[in-house]
Amino acid sequence: MLKTRLLTAFVAGPLLLASLFLLNTAGIAVLFGVFTAVAAFEWSLLAGLKVSGSVAFALAVVILGWASLWLSLSLVLIVASAWWLWALVEVFFFRDQTGPLWRYRAVRLLCGVPVLIPLWRGCVVLKAQDPGHPWLLGWVLVIVWTADSLAYFTGRAYGRHKLAPQVSPGKTLEGAAGGLAGAALVGAVGMVLLGFGVRGVLAGTLLGVVIAAFSVVGDLLESKAKRLAGVKDSGHWLPGHGGVLDRIDALTAAVPLFLVGIRWLGVR
Repeated sequence: MLKTRLLTAFVAGPLLLASLFLLNTAGIAVLFGVFTAVAAFEWSLLAGLKVSGSVAFALAVVILGWASLWLSLSLVLIVASAWWLWALVEVFFFRDQTGPLWRYRAVRLLCGVPVLIPLWRGCVVLKAQDPGHPWLLGWVLVIVWTADSLAYFTGRAYGRHKLAPQVSPGKTLEGAAGGLAGAALVGAVGMVLLGFGVRGVLAGTLLGVVIAAFSVVGDLLESKAKRLAGVKDSGHWLPGHGGVLDRIDALTAAVPLFLVGIRWLGVR
């Protein structure tokens, strides 16, 4: 399983990074729109819809995603920030129990909208800020991938204490710490490379830690949705990795909150 997981990552990762530079903003919007549609399809299956209903939900999410381009970005980011603060409570307070909202399947289904649309909008915005050299979009992807990879390997090597055993038994505090450390380093290096020098190290470190921490929340929220649905993976599109939603769950929280962070820090 580990060999299959690594092989898929080594093939898909470079292809995705190459697409960031080879595609224009419209191309990225379409590519990530496809990812969003598949993830919405998978999310709706987790919420209990049949295939026909899931197709309709995926189409609705795509339409809403494109419609979000006419909404204020600040409004989208405020909604996303409020959503992920609530998700933090849902994951760590209610744990394996359903909160007062998530006990209803229809509500869990509709929660796919604030999970997926700010991610898609955020990716398009980050690409559009510098279409020829999308370093910001690449930066947040590397932060999340570094955190995820180091958390996985650190957890396997040193993991002893469970992070959220009722939601995702495989995650450990030691693994999370390793992921946060890696994200902090990538955040600091990114600020230096963007020309902020030494004064940007602290800000970049904090940015990396916050983004990595909420990427864990995104991961755990999807894990909780799968646990409530009684399945291990959201799909079977990617060998060793499950479905598309399984691969972008951390990004659902990380990308919009990364946008909030860089706007606050004045990064352009």
